[in-house]
Amino acid sequence: MKIAFNISFLLFFFISYFTYAQGDGPESHFLKPQKMWGLNIKYLNLNQNMSVNGDLLTPNLNLEINSFPITLFHVFSIKGQHAEIVAMMNPTSISSTLDLPNPLEDRVFDKTAFSDGFIGLKVGMVNGKAISLEDYMKGKINFTMMSYFRIWYSGSYDKDELVNIGTNRTTFEYGIPTTMSLWSKGNSSTNLELFPSIRFFTKNKDVLVNPVSNASVERTQAPLFVFENHIIHNFNKKLRATLNGRYQVGGQTTTDGSKDGNSFNNYGATIGLGYQLHPLIYLHADYGGIVFGGGEAESNMFRFNVQLNYLKIKKNK
Repeated sequence: MKIAFNISFLLFFFISYFTYAQGDGPESHFLKPQKMWGLNIKYLNLNQNMSVNGDLLTPNLNLEINSFPITLFHVFSIKGQHAEIVAMMNPTSISSTLDLPNPLEDRVFDKTAFSDGFIGLKVGMVNGKAISLEDYMKGKINFTMMSYFRIWYSGSYDKDELVNIGTNRTTFEYGIPTTMSLWSKGNSSTNLELFPSIRFFTKNKDVLVNPVSNASVERTQAPLFVFENHIIHNFNKKLRATLNGRYQVGGQTTTDGSKDGNSFNNYGATIGLGYQLHPLIYLHADYGGIVFGGGEAESNMFRFNVQLNYLKIKKNK
């Protein structure tokens, strides 16, 4: 006799982040089983002179950041193709020092609020058909290319403050995540993930430039090209190491008609290690910073995260 019943399938796996705070990281763009829900909770400690999400450079700003990005995603299908909706919010605490020209004194700020978050939609293009849990558990990695569009919304912003956690603008980003297998033998494998993308920014019309006169101006930003690359090596079913990189170029701002000379041209990298404590818990930590490149960008990061995925399955006996 067949008996229908529901079971809850829980699995944890890590999604690593590279040197800039809001990278997507290795394995975030591999195919996932249909109807899966996921919640990723992270802690990041960053020391840098750029915005929390890493796309706005302020050379005379020194930031110490403690950030707690919370990302929720759901996997479904569109006409048989893999589809994924993703949303992120980011409670953040900063301690900052802004070096101001004479006769203004340097400003020190301590704040806790929300940095920029996003909502996004990912759809499979090449070999991007929706997969079942059974196919996912086989662990076979094929060449896959997806289309990914997301909108970044501004976090907390006060036009009367020189330093803010949010950016007071909207960012439109489009990328083409690509994944493939490099080597596989038994439970050991090495995979490659590439994610080229471009970001376009709306204007920030309320940028405070003089705290004495309370003068504010309009700031625009040129498009920013970002190229992520990740090598993921699975030693076995429990232990995993990653080498993660990000190159970004462009993104110079223009304030009140004058270029600020703060464009990106940098490559950052981290190394990470994760271990699955038991079938329900996977922990991961990594560390890294900017490796080379022109400009004045500075950044280093320590990150720790755990991810919970939930999939409700109906089976028959």
